Amino acid sequence: MVKIPEELQLLSGDRGNESIMHAYVDSPTWLLDEGWEKAIEVGMNSLDAYLQYCEHLGLPHSYLLGLDILVTGAAADNGERITDIRPTILEGPCCNSYPACPNIWSSRLFQQLKLLGMKPDRVEYPTHPEKILERIVQTFRDVFEARGGQGDPRVGVFTRPYPESEEEAAHSIALQGFKDAGLEVYRVTPDENPVVKGGKLHVHGVPLDMCYRRIERIHVPIFYGERLGRKIIEETPETIFINPWPIDDLRSKTKEEAAFRMWEKKTGKTISRPVTLLGDEISAGSVREMAQSGGYVLKKWNSTGGKGVFIHMKKSAVGSIPDKLYQRYDGRHMVVLSDDAFEEELKPFDHFTEDASIQQMRLIDARPLPEGRLVYDTRINVLYNEKRKVWDVISGISRVVKCGKTVETGNSILTNVSSGAEIAPLIVGKTKPGADHEGMSFGPLLGAMLEKKTEIATDDIE
Repeated sequence: MVKIPEELQLLSGDRGNESIMHAYVDSPTWLLDEGWEKAIEVGMNSLDAYLQYCEHLGLPHSYLLGLDILVTGAAADNGERITDIRPTILEGPCCNSYPACPNIWSSRLFQQLKLLGMKPDRVEYPTHPEKILERIVQTFRDVFEARGGQGDPRVGVFTRPYPESEEEAAHSIALQGFKDAGLEVYRVTPDENPVVKGGKLHVHGVPLDMCYRRIERIHVPIFYGERLGRKIIEETPETIFINPWPIDDLRSKTKEEAAFRMWEKKTGKTISRPVTLLGDEISAGSVREMAQSGGYVLKKWNSTGGKGVFIHMKKSAVGSIPDKLYQRYDGRHMVVLSDDAFEEELKPFDHFTEDASIQQMRLIDARPLPEGRLVYDTRINVLYNEKRKVWDVISGISRVVKCGKTVETGNSILTNVSSGAEIAPLIVGKTKPGADHEGMSFGPLLGAMLEKKTEIATDDIE
């Protein structure tokens, strides 16, 4: 077993109480070649829809976003086959407009892979994992220049109090990245006693030109107090937030779906995602029809971390596919239903009034491990390139959940950290000419897609 040097370890916890974070470094998520081309096509379409929606509403757009793109498939033939295998966007730029966290652990994960001899440089990356902090810094400089700023901006990293921050080491690395690039940078938490004056956020008497916030708007009054919190959000027009406050309103899945539909009507193109029902489209009959390919997912507007996501799997529709893919799927938010129980669950939808969407349940890919399975959720981060007016992809982390007969609380669908997920490296891009895929494990769905298949039989799942 290769020992990971201290400078390459991943740490979680508040300052002074960090612990080593487990990662499935020996089982990276390889999203390559045709799979990557299809995934980024989905992502870029959704980002274009997001920009047009912001323009339509007169909202400032974020320069930093996260996209959850999964390789998925729908059940068919009473659970005997998986069809329509493709990357789909499960959480788009509207839902993830609140502080998406670019994976500053990528460089360490990448170097850990090299230590293990897994040859991650066989891939041509859209942004090399060791260059992510440089790209973030450049984004700040470009945006500041575009807004008329002179020289380098004074930057703040705006977050929660130390004991409330799960990623204290990550914050420190981000701060160090700005410092290494020669920028004047400050942490901003309630401990630093920030103030608002002259339209800017100040800390230690220094007016901040730009801020990267790692805290949602709804939490600011909780940690900073109602009065100061309101001033930070409403009275700082002269401090440029790389992820502005108004965009948090777009986190609703219903608004995201509205944005996607508006874009599709205008362009004639499509954004690959599960079938989604909104408002008066939701009825027992419409949900029943949609669920014939697996089940349905109820997503409440405030579903951060999977807290408002509820998955209902129709056993007769999925057959033995989940048993094959995941081996165990007793997630905290999942309900596996018989036909009779399924009909009972549908009844309330004839009088449904919540701010929520209902989506078709799609089966998520699962890579084999020596014991069990590993389900992955690819978080692809993007930065807006102000000079070229395009999105640059930065990524390198995949949230994963181990599933299998020996896992007591396996959660095979909701791969959120709050639901017990861990992490693995995410390798995206094109395989370099002459390089091979030796030692790479793709999972049955992604593997089928790379072979240009559109469906696989249950017996083909290892």
